[in-house]
Amino acid sequence: MTTDHLRRRTGLVVPVLLLATGIALAVGTLAMEVPASATSPGPRVFPAIVAVACLVFAVLLGADVVRNPEEDRVRGNHRALAGVVGTLVVFIAVLNPLGWLLSGAVLFWGVARSLGSRRPVLDLFLSLAIASVVQLAFSAGLGLNLPPGVLAGVF
Repeated sequence: MTTDHLRRRTGLVVPVLLLATGIALAVGTLAMEVPASATSPGPRVFPAIVAVACLVFAVLLGADVVRNPEEDRVRGNHRALAGVVGTLVVFIAVLNPLGWLLSGAVLFWGVARSLGSRRPVLDLFLSLAIASVVQLAFSAGLGLNLPPGVLAGVF
């Protein structure tokens, strides 16, 4: 294999990572212990949907890269990638102390900013709204409680 041939196949990195993520999610979802108190549809539904989506998109994206290996791919935006990864690290670190609502808002706000949004105040309100909707979906729709953090007992 030539270096040029390998360079044209670097587009397969993302589909392979997506495939690995989908497989890991599927295995984790199948191995999940569901408490008897969980209401229908249960805690396996959302991870199963995400796992299937990862697998489908991995196959579609991989097929596209194989079909069009010489097509110029968009160059990566390393600054945006670093911002998103940094935001995820912060989210993981503050999830338990701050709770889902605040850490979820930080997650959505940080990703929006990393991807180039120029409206920080609007992003903050939208992030809080999205985190609130997710909180309601998990608690009312699935019967699962997300970490309350510093807001425990406030609502």
